[in-house]
Amino acid sequence: MTAKERGLAIARVLEARFNLSVFEEWKRKDPQRWNSARNDMGRGIYGQAIREQARLQAVPDDQLAGEVAAIARASPVQ
Repeated sequence: MTAKERGLAIARVLEARFNLSVFEEWKRKDPQRWNSARNDMGRGIYGQAIREQARLQAVPDDQLAGEVAAIARASPVQ
């Protein structure tokens, strides 16, 4: 698996599990609200996603491919 393919696979897993792009957009567009005391849960979920990203970056290609396949099986048919 190339570095680009790994990056896309990791992004797909994170998006499916955490909707990471939503958190990153919110963090970028409204940093004051993002950093507010009322957003502990959002920052916590984002932190969990970032830890999962680091874990996925360290797994072998076959394990990453397995996680992508599991996401694909769990997704409704489009």
